[in-house]
Amino acid sequence: MKKISSSLQFKIMVCAIFLIILSSFPIGIASYIKSVKIVESKFAFSHLHTVKQIASSLELITNDIKEASLYFIQSGDLRQLLKSDTDTDQQELEKARVLVNDFLTYLVGEKPYIHSIYIMGKNNTIFDTYGIKEQTLNLSNINVQSFEWCPNVITSRAGILTYVISLVRPIRDINNFKNLIGYLEINIDEKSLFEEVISLSSNFSENFVICNQNYFILSSTEKTLIGKNLAKMISTKPMENIEQGFFYTKLSGKTFLVTYSTIKPLGWKVVSFVEKASLVAENRAIQSYLFITILLALFAASIFLVFFQNSILYPLKQLRIFMRHIANQNFDVYMQPRGNDEVSKLIQAFNSMSTKLNELMNQVYIATIKQKEAELKALQERINPHFLYNTLDTIYWTARLEGAKKACILVEALSKLFRSILANKSNIITVKEEIEHLNSYILIQKVRYQDLIEFSLNVQSQALCYKTVKLVLQPIVENAIYHGIEKSGKKGKISIEVFTKDEKLYFIVSDTGAGAPKEVFESALKNDSPNGKIGLKNVNDRIKLAFGNEYGIEIESTPGLGTKVTVVQPALKEGDLK
Repeated sequence: MKKISSSLQFKIMVCAIFLIILSSFPIGIASYIKSVKIVESKFAFSHLHTVKQIASSLELITNDIKEASLYFIQSGDLRQLLKSDTDTDQQELEKARVLVNDFLTYLVGEKPYIHSIYIMGKNNTIFDTYGIKEQTLNLSNINVQSFEWCPNVITSRAGILTYVISLVRPIRDINNFKNLIGYLEINIDEKSLFEEVISLSSNFSENFVICNQNYFILSSTEKTLIGKNLAKMISTKPMENIEQGFFYTKLSGKTFLVTYSTIKPLGWKVVSFVEKASLVAENRAIQSYLFITILLALFAASIFLVFFQNSILYPLKQLRIFMRHIANQNFDVYMQPRGNDEVSKLIQAFNSMSTKLNELMNQVYIATIKQKEAELKALQERINPHFLYNTLDTIYWTARLEGAKKACILVEALSKLFRSILANKSNIITVKEEIEHLNSYILIQKVRYQDLIEFSLNVQSQALCYKTVKLVLQPIVENAIYHGIEKSGKKGKISIEVFTKDEKLYFIVSDTGAGAPKEVFESALKNDSPNGKIGLKNVNDRIKLAFGNEYGIEIESTPGLGTKVTVVQPALKEGDLK
């Protein structure tokens, strides 16, 4: 019983599943990667919109604070107080002080994000809406040319610490602009400011940072970051030349999506940090859709396989059963085709083949009978060879009784020669049998040519058991005698070597005869030998017919020096032959 893995149905099922997975996975993975990028891009643009809103809100608030600070700078009452001395009318000063205090109180109460206002004149005139315990800014360190925003910590007289963003700007004498008469410090409550602008974001779990143009953090979700430099925490190069955008960066070994927007007048930046890992959760639905799609594709493949089995595999299975009948020599079979597809065409071809085989078997049966008749006739004709053996045997014993020893030797050798040729009907014999036949032939030729020809036979002992085509050496040696030594008209030598090498059997016959041009031997291998003799072409053709075109005869000859004939056959034993 065949294994299921060898069935066509199993192979098609495996191929179908493989093709579905092969096509689904790359498309699914590519779609997933693309969708993740789209989700991340949309998420980034959404955050960018939020960050821009926060930046816009901050711009409004800071502009509002700047306008308020301009009112103070331009206030005549305040300048009068900051320029006053002991000679100034105290009643006028008190009136101005009341007006300034009223406006300060109104401004702090009207703007919830203003924590306090602190004014200090060079004449030691001070306005303080909160009651600052220790002033951290020194008048001499203030940039007298402009204003400055900076993070600050205010300590009240009660010891309460408050993070603020301070707007500090100088107050100058309007009549002498170079004359600095004091400075103004408006403190924005960092917590109140952050809560007001951050309410624009729908996700309070995100980390926001507000930093100035030098990347010093003015406000942050994480309060411990206030006053630190953002440039020392992450690479700020992407934010240097582009006012708004987003990029990915590493922070504490994790990847974050950084979204930022710049407040143009101030150079401040609102920066949002979102860990990239949190975005993966939103892509899990895509993974589920991908998995479901692959399952649906596999289910569709299963339905296709059922249809395929009924329409194609079942007829093929029936065809296989009918082919077993053919293998059992039952050629009288017929299968009804259905439809006009390739399987039906195959069934029609099978029916035609079975009919043809039936006809051929009948022809073979008739031919076999005729062959048996021919063999019977050949058996009858073999009486003549047996008669020849018996006659030679009678001559041998007669010569022996009369004392003719040479005649006995020749008759015995000739008898063996005829027996090896006629007795064995097979075209394939052992090397040993071929050598025995050659020895009989050489014995006869030695008697004929006496000392004119010297024979040398060197046979590898392990080569004797290998198989060879019958009558290989005798025609080649005969050719060396008649067309080599005899034609040269002088004494010569014929050497025969038999050996195996690299799984090949070699017969090499060399002579010191007349030799011949290359064209002569090429013609001998193409044309039959005259007078019906077994020539080189016959030997070469029989070798190629038995073992293939890569085997046969190779000839090397030099006119006047001799000829070398090499016969190459496969080294095969009895068990190797088919």
